[in-house]
Amino acid sequence: MNLDHVVSRRFEPTEQDYHFRDSLLYALSLGMGSDPLDTDELPYVFEAMPGRPQQVVPSQAVILGWIPFWQDDPATGIDWQRILHGEERIRIHRPLRPGGRVRAHHRIVGVQDKGAGRGALLQMDTELVDRDSGERIASLESLQFMRGDGGCGDWGQLASPLPPMNDADTPCATREYATSLQSALLYRAASQDWMPVHADPAVAAAAGFDRPIAHGLNNMGRACRAILKSLAPGAPERLRYIAGRWVSPGLPGDTVRVDVFRCANTAAGGGTSCAATALRFCVTAVERNVRLIDRGICELAN
Repeated sequence: MNLDHVVSRRFEPTEQDYHFRDSLLYALSLGMGSDPLDTDELPYVFEAMPGRPQQVVPSQAVILGWIPFWQDDPATGIDWQRILHGEERIRIHRPLRPGGRVRAHHRIVGVQDKGAGRGALLQMDTELVDRDSGERIASLESLQFMRGDGGCGDWGQLASPLPPMNDADTPCATREYATSLQSALLYRAASQDWMPVHADPAVAAAAGFDRPIAHGLNNMGRACRAILKSLAPGAPERLRYIAGRWVSPGLPGDTVRVDVFRCANTAAGGGTSCAATALRFCVTAVERNVRLIDRGICELAN
């Protein structure tokens, strides 16, 4: 990685007009609608349910105002084929609407060099706002694991790591979701995340995988789905914060299990709040017995 070039890059705000159909497609890419009689999830995938307006999965915030892929610019010096998602944190300021006009402001806030041969971490923050009113919608922190860019040097300051979980805890809710072999292809169409490691076998092989891998953010969306279904059915506006760390790539075709754990009255931001319910979660590929996401944190308004 050419550190001086990367940290000096400035990104024009990205704008997007999205429509109710885009929100339906995002929910479908999480597997919602797999049970046509599930009236909790049906409003996410059916816009005309009598007496039930269309609802939007809060994790959809990560795909709105998506920044065009810039890491493959030769001037960056980035080994872009080996990038993996490391962490994602989503703070929701107001509920997402089925359609709207948004603007996203992006900036690189830090690079941490883990050493030659060990890769580097790059954090990009995004502020998502309503283009008409200027109202804040969501604040996003995205940590990318640049597996081929160790030895580049440090710059800026990353957010503190997400706190570890206690694996001895007993989940308060567990959901399992079967995924199809086409799930990554569906999600890339819904999210407009065109990173070819999720579709092109040759790029996946160059990145060290024997097949295209699942999008990490797709499994984050499934975790959001599981939390809504188990603890906030029909009330996506209650979700205020969700974050997680990826530890292994998912594969299309995995059965994905989401385990959710209740915390004490400690809010996700680290303080204590009687107005919020704090949760932890992890995501596992069942057949392979591989942890995909750990250190998950979620905050629901009471």
